[in-house]
Amino acid sequence: MTGEPTGRGAGSRLRALAREWRPSAVTMGAPTFPLLVLFGLNAVDELDRTAFAVLLPDIRDHFGLSDSRALLLVAVSTIAVIFIEVPLSFYCDRRNRVRIATTGAGLWALFSVGTGLAVSVGMLLAMRIGAGGGRAVVNPTHSSLLSDYYEPAARVKVFAAHRLGNSVGQVLGPLLGGGLAYAFGWRTPFVLFAVPTAIFVLLSLRMREPVRGHHERRAAGADEEAIATEDDHETVWSTMQTLARVRTVRRIWTAVPFLGIALFGIPNLLSLIYEDVFDLNAAQRGLITAGVEPLQIAGVLLGMPLVARISAARPDFLLRFVGMVGVFDGVLLVALAYSPELWVAVGVHAVLATSIGTLAPAFFALVSLVAPPRVRSASFSTMAVFAVPGIAVFLPLIGYVSDHLGIQASMVVMVPVSLAAGLLLASAARFVKPDIEAAHAESLARVGG
Repeated sequence: MTGEPTGRGAGSRLRALAREWRPSAVTMGAPTFPLLVLFGLNAVDELDRTAFAVLLPDIRDHFGLSDSRALLLVAVSTIAVIFIEVPLSFYCDRRNRVRIATTGAGLWALFSVGTGLAVSVGMLLAMRIGAGGGRAVVNPTHSSLLSDYYEPAARVKVFAAHRLGNSVGQVLGPLLGGGLAYAFGWRTPFVLFAVPTAIFVLLSLRMREPVRGHHERRAAGADEEAIATEDDHETVWSTMQTLARVRTVRRIWTAVPFLGIALFGIPNLLSLIYEDVFDLNAAQRGLITAGVEPLQIAGVLLGMPLVARISAARPDFLLRFVGMVGVFDGVLLVALAYSPELWVAVGVHAVLATSIGTLAPAFFALVSLVAPPRVRSASFSTMAVFAVPGIAVFLPLIGYVSDHLGIQASMVVMVPVSLAAGLLLASAARFVKPDIEAAHAESLARVGG
């Protein structure tokens, strides 16, 4: 008799969860087509990126690289992408973001094919920079478009749904990439992954450009004429001055050098751990990663509705949440590297995947709320510039420690790095609500509302 109520209770919770994630509930009644297309483009972008991370040991061995040189390749290509993305973000604040997103998706498909055809380290680096340059449109265009397609109250779940595309790509990328590489060689996945990208590029041609900042002006009480009036564009210098006046943004800039390692480096580090510590081949690494990554989806589906409800009343919670998860994930990496058995490592990886999937949607939703709409594309991308010192210093440092003391010892470096990021982010929480109110008021004032 006790099992029946329990079964009904579980069914009720599943139905409630399904209602939470109905497309119309996520977008709060706004059209879902833009979110679905941007979700798809985000997912296919991950195929190339995660396949490269899983196949890094094979690529390293093919070109005769050490761990430090392989990670230096990742660091150099990542930093180069940042320097492409940042000037592009200023352009996105002035031009049609839908067309830029579509063009970038086509470019990363072409350079993904080029990665599979690379015959030297120099050509490989050029193709990775090119593929990354195409992907560089994602943050400034997708994040800004989502902020203008959907109202502030919907953004936590909208960004969570969009970032589920990353999780889908992170499941399929390792699974398909590892399997195809095992059967046909590491080059094959990069050539074939261009096909699904082309499909979503064609779908994106139906999207229309929204008016920048209209939701913020409506929240500030503007009339319909003011809501439909787009704010004037800023110069590059005035854009940076505008962002620097936002106290939350300034504090995030100081945390990003430490947070960047978690956002950019973890997939590559996991592959090296699985090969060097547990002696797994490309197919085995891909199978484990693909099996674990669905837990990112579970983490988002189960956790983000609660984050959305709490942050609706306390938006500063988003920043505290990102900081706590970042510290937790740094500790988990060390535990994974020192796991005595493979099954223990996979279990720790499962917990890591469940938590890390919630980082990006909370972070991007927070930035969309505090950044002035006219410089929102730049707000998402210029933060990446501040990740450069962290990537340039910590990834090669981790590689150096790995070469001399082993990959396990190198993971210990992650603990103080993630702790610094968490403390800096938590210290900015008190600025969040005033910065949101200022963004609304300024957007209205600039159109004469």
